[in-house]
Amino acid sequence: MAGQLAWVDGEQHERYGFSLCQVINPGTVNERYDLLGVIEVPFDQRHPERVADQLHTWAVATLRAAGYGIGHYLAELTGLDEDGEPWHHIRHEHINWSGTAVLVPQT
Repeated sequence: MAGQLAWVDGEQHERYGFSLCQVINPGTVNERYDLLGVIEVPFDQRHPERVADQLHTWAVATLRAAGYGIGHYLAELTGLDEDGEPWHHIRHEHINWSGTAVLVPQT
């Protein structure tokens, strides 16, 4: 409103999240990614591994809880844009899912 002042925090706070995509036609020229969901997560710049190490566990729990079928999935820890969409990838995990369990477990 004209004539009124408002305090604006000049410091931009980065937001981070886990995202999960189904990889359609993996390894082909028609490969594409279908974004299934994003969840915002707290992120400590001094200790990024604290949240990054939870990515695989979160992705498997999400696949299991949502009942996703057999397929190839990509889970990522990303920065989030102003709309909460992934844009800056920090870590990623490829998961081959049987519909009930990981087909090739992490080693």
